[in-house]
Amino acid sequence: MSGSAQELVLAVSNLSKSFGPTRVLADVDLSVQASQVVVVIGPSGSGKTTLLRCCNGLEVADRGRIEVCGTTLFSDGRLLHDSELNALRTRVGMVFQSFNLFPHLTVLQNVTIGPRRIRRKTLSEAAE
Repeated sequence: MSGSAQELVLAVSNLSKSFGPTRVLADVDLSVQASQVVVVIGPSGSGKTTLLRCCNGLEVADRGRIEVCGTTLFSDGRLLHDSELNALRTRVGMVFQSFNLFPHLTVLQNVTIGPRRIRRKTLSEAAE
C-alpha cells in the first residue's frame, strides 16, 4: 500500500462482539496509519483473533464501525456486500496464525503469489 505516513489504513471504533453470553470484544478503538507497525498481544482467549477476523470481514461484530483503506467494512450492524468485500480483499491481505509457505517456492515467490494470481501482476510488479 502506498501513501503518506499519515494515511489511515485501519480505523476501528466502539467494536463489540459476543459469542452467546461471553463478551469477547468490548468497545474496542484502534487506528493504524500507513507504514505503522502494530502488535496485538494478549493471553489466549482475550479476543485477538476475533478482532482480526472482524477487521477482515471473516467475523461479523455485534456493533461498532470498521474502515479499511477508506472503505467502510462494517457499520450499524452491517457488513459490506459480498462483491464489495471480495473487491476489498483483492487490495488488502491477512496472514493467518497457522500459515504455511509452499516449500518448493522461494520466500519472494511465496510473498508474491497472491498478487500475481489474483491481481495478475507481473513478478516485478508484485515484488515492488
